Amino acid sequence: MHNLLNKLQEMYEVLQRMQNAMVESDYENFEKSVDQQEKILAEIRNYEKSRIDILKELLQSDILPEKNVLVQKLFEAEPEADFSLQEEYLNIKNSLVEVVGEIENLNFQNKYLIDHSRKFIKELVTNLYGVKNQKLLDRKV
Repeated sequence: MHNLLNKLQEMYEVLQRMQNAMVESDYENFEKSVDQQEKILAEIRNYEKSRIDILKELLQSDILPEKNVLVQKLFEAEPEADFSLQEEYLNIKNSLVEVVGEIENLNFQNKYLIDHSRKFIKELVTNLYGVKNQKLLDRKV
């Protein structure tokens, strides 16, 4: 979970750089940000695949008493479980939720910037070249 949290924080930083590149019209940094984002997403997919594989193994073993058991219930079922481990798990979980929320917010802001940039370009070209070239513009934008 630490690795996933680190990757999500890295993704947040990349999205911030991407947003700055959009605002500054810096195409080169925007492309670099997109490349970095794709690499991070691939790593996150690998972490998620590993997590799912581990869960499948646990479900096939006799370790889990039920199929729909939460990690918190596992901690409750094992009274000898290390309290610091439980606390660390909850802290990481809360951090993951927080970072994912921040990423969603940045994605929304970036989508807003892109949508309004496209609208501005479309209106600008329409004003410069007239309505008769509207169909050509619709295909390109």
